[in-house]
Amino acid sequence: MICMHECMRRNILILTATMLKGKYMCQLLGKIESTFKNFHPKAAGASNVCRQVIRSCSSQNAELLQVERDSVHKDVGWIKLNRPPVNSFSKQMLADIATSVNTIENDPTYRGIILSSSIPGIFSSGLDITEMYQKTPDYYADFWHNVQELWLRLYGSSLPVIAAINGHSPAGGCLMVLGCDYRIMATGKYIIGLNEVAVGVVPEILTCTVLNLLNHRQTEKVLQLGTLFSVEDAVEAGLVDQSVSPENLEETARNEIAKWLKIPDHARSLSKQMMRSKAIETVLKDRQKDIDDFVNMVSQPAIQNTIGKYLQSLKARKK
Repeated sequence: MICMHECMRRNILILTATMLKGKYMCQLLGKIESTFKNFHPKAAGASNVCRQVIRSCSSQNAELLQVERDSVHKDVGWIKLNRPPVNSFSKQMLADIATSVNTIENDPTYRGIILSSSIPGIFSSGLDITEMYQKTPDYYADFWHNVQELWLRLYGSSLPVIAAINGHSPAGGCLMVLGCDYRIMATGKYIIGLNEVAVGVVPEILTCTVLNLLNHRQTEKVLQLGTLFSVEDAVEAGLVDQSVSPENLEETARNEIAKWLKIPDHARSLSKQMMRSKAIETVLKDRQKDIDDFVNMVSQPAIQNTIGKYLQSLKARKK
């Protein structure tokens, strides 16, 4: 009888997974798992099956990410952005990164994450601007939900998350690394900063993130001016914790996360929660309003016109 229930459970999980994408996948699989465990407590391996199914579904978009176990610290997972040419965050890519963070966090064999990029000289150019141009309100809402979800996964992760920034990281790329616990950036003529104001997009989520790093006056200037920092200036301002040569970036990230893993997991996670809970609660409380505000803002003709001109300028540069 147990074997029959187990086979039924696996088949329903796999069937469900093939029908799901993005933000609802992990939550619904978890609910199905709980139902089966309540139905027959002796049906073992529930969490392992869930993780296997999630990995299987994620592999359909494996080209967007490279997820692997660290060769030195086996309890550390690398998530490398892999969407050439500039790792711009599409709706699907945002969902895939969030799912990967969640999968690693819920696997007891992992204790930490290093976030980086597989493209030399580019961490991420930020949000894919085409996802905010000439789409429906529902599409914009789903897109922004995925932005929020990824930020919440990174900023609120119980694991230490180290950003190994191997190149340019403006706009949304900067927002995501600011959600990490420690930021190491490769030296070179790279830029990093929150310049969303350049295309008329100024989401509230930026404010609570930057205010945890800079004082109120600095945050005001950085967000209003869309300041882009050099590597050296980013370290001095506090956006980046450390800079190292590109060839030493991965090794430095490994050494850094080793320090965090020396601290008892529960104590470190609790300290992080105490420091970050207020910002997370603010985002969660105002989540729907933030989505509505984003949809209203990006749908305005003036904003669409600005984005359209920006896209035209990008095309002109390629000629």
